[in-house]
Amino acid sequence: MSFVQFLRVLTRNLKWLIIFPILIAILVYFLTGKLPREYESSSTIYTGISSGLTSGEDAPKADYFSVNNAYDNLLATVNARQTLEEVAIKLLAQHLLLEKPNPQILSEKSFTDLKTLITDERALIVVPGNFNTTVEKITRYKNASTDNKIVKLLSEPTGHYSLSVISKNLTASRKSSSDFVVLNYKSDDPGVSLNTVKFITEVFIEKYKSLKGSETGNVLTWFEARLKDAASQLNNSENQLKDFGVRNKIINYYEQAKAVAIENESNETDYYKELMSYEAHKRAVARLEDQLESREILLRNNAELNRLRKELGIAHEEYERAKIYSNSPDKVAKLATKADAIKQEIRLWVLQYYSLNNTIESVPMNLVLESWLKEVLAMDACEARLQVYIDRRKEFDRKYNEFSPLNMQVSRFEREIGVAEKQYLEILHGYHLAKLRQQNVEMSNNLQIMDSPAFPSKPLASQRMLLVILSFIASFFFLLVYFIARELLDTSIKNTTRAEELTGLNTFSALPNKSVSSNGLQMGRIENTLLDYAVSNLKIELENNPQTSNNYLITVISSREMEGKSYAAQKLAEKLYSLDYSVLFISNDDNIEDAETDDRKLRTLRYDITSRLFSAKTEENLLPEFSRVNRNSFNFIIVEVPAISVNAIPNQLIRNSRLSLLVVDARRSWTASDENILKLFSKAAGDQNKIMLWLNQVDPVDLENLVGSAPRKRSQARVALKQEEVEIEEAIA
Repeated sequence: MSFVQFLRVLTRNLKWLIIFPILIAILVYFLTGKLPREYESSSTIYTGISSGLTSGEDAPKADYFSVNNAYDNLLATVNARQTLEEVAIKLLAQHLLLEKPNPQILSEKSFTDLKTLITDERALIVVPGNFNTTVEKITRYKNASTDNKIVKLLSEPTGHYSLSVISKNLTASRKSSSDFVVLNYKSDDPGVSLNTVKFITEVFIEKYKSLKGSETGNVLTWFEARLKDAASQLNNSENQLKDFGVRNKIINYYEQAKAVAIENESNETDYYKELMSYEAHKRAVARLEDQLESREILLRNNAELNRLRKELGIAHEEYERAKIYSNSPDKVAKLATKADAIKQEIRLWVLQYYSLNNTIESVPMNLVLESWLKEVLAMDACEARLQVYIDRRKEFDRKYNEFSPLNMQVSRFEREIGVAEKQYLEILHGYHLAKLRQQNVEMSNNLQIMDSPAFPSKPLASQRMLLVILSFIASFFFLLVYFIARELLDTSIKNTTRAEELTGLNTFSALPNKSVSSNGLQMGRIENTLLDYAVSNLKIELENNPQTSNNYLITVISSREMEGKSYAAQKLAEKLYSLDYSVLFISNDDNIEDAETDDRKLRTLRYDITSRLFSAKTEENLLPEFSRVNRNSFNFIIVEVPAISVNAIPNQLIRNSRLSLLVVDARRSWTASDENILKLFSKAAGDQNKIMLWLNQVDPVDLENLVGSAPRKRSQARVALKQEEVEIEEAIA
């Protein structure tokens, strides 16, 4: 919809857009006359959520989302059903304990209503003078069944104890971006408003603290249990390593293994050094023995000399003993011979010993022997030390055999200790974070009442005028939307532009709808302007198609009945007559009678619909008495043809006419049947007869494309002012 169309819709329905909202506003004004006055009480609570959040590497960050989440949780606790139910029960208990009305708690009217609501149950649930016990008894009575008086009071849609009413009238909100939460409650009883806020504040603070405390308490309990298990596992692993070290005499495995490796390396170094020294002494002994050449002979010579000396001693002893004891001479001689033989043998060995004690190089044998002895002793010492080193190598091999399998077990124990220690430290870290969170929660959970609820002595400003204004605005826009929707959904032809698109015909003219509100429009002038437009189109047709006869035959047709073609044809005839044309108007309308003007330039004839109509070739065939009419005396002959949808088409009459005017009511829709009738009519008209569209019953606002700005009636003041201006101009002239 264009802006111009919107303005037209607004202008066309402006009367209803003003009257209807005013009536609705008046109705709302009277209906809201008995609205109860409301009293509001409020409480301000300091939460410490934003400033209470700790900071640190591992602490929760006080960002926008965490703060908002904390406030959402807090406000959800306020509006929770359990919170509201507990508040309603406490409020009911407080009211039931009253013996008479108290404006600070319950007004007289509300007190009377409560006495009528609870009668038989009062003795069961009220403990005079004891508020807490009364609350407990009311709670037990409510939970005893699902159908009792307390349950009904809490679930009813009205009343001071209704959960829906409390939820509706309760407003909990954060004050800007501060740490404060404001609780507001509205009620028709100031005492109820005051005490409801007080109970809500108490209950929700208690519940919120309980929820936050249990949340961190459960976490700490879990961490403590896990920390105990982890410490036990770590101790067990350490004890296993300790017992293993005691059994295997290990103080520090890696240091001991390192010391053994170092000692083994040192032992190997000393062993090879000693081996080299031994080889050196061995080579020296061999060289000296080469010089001596008879070291073993000399040794054997010495041994033999010693043996011979002993034998000589024994032989001398036996000889002397034989001589002393007067043995036989043969035996004595034999013993003497034996002794002499031994002496001679000793002499030979001594000579050999002398030869062996001197070398070929004339080196004294004693020096060589001294050197040899020295090297032999050194070689023996090296050999002894080598044996010690070899024994130590075997000891180190034994130690390696012992330490090698211990390495895997020690590594396994150390891995177990490492895993247990890491697990213990992780749990300990989580435990510290949980303790930190607990401290943080305790800080942020320290809800304090900054502004206690006060007794509302004055009611809130009435919203009566606001409701009246809103009802006026809402009804205005509702009605406007209705008119716009009706305009958009309207499928009627409406104007000549849309009619040309639907029919494919050129516009001959249009006629206004006089039944709509004129809004100061001069309907007569508009209609006259449109008739002038029609005559102009008619003259253009006359000029483009010069007459071959003295008159011009025009047929006025319609696809349906009640399209207004009789009125349109009559008005065209009268307009032509006013322009000094002679016109013959022939119609089948029952409301039209035969008539003729005094100058005989405008004559009206009526005909009946008979079989003669459908075979008529000219207007002369419509009336039997038409022979008495001089048709050549008329410039225009206008014939009205019955509706084509209920009558057959007079083909010859339509074909012989110079112009056919299809009259269509702009208030209806153009349908497929109209399209088919138009096609049928076009076939009947042929090429010589031109068909044009004449739109009837057009809304005056849709005629601007033909008449321009619609003329309006001038008020008397404007007429007088215009007359005065003319007189002044004449005087000046």
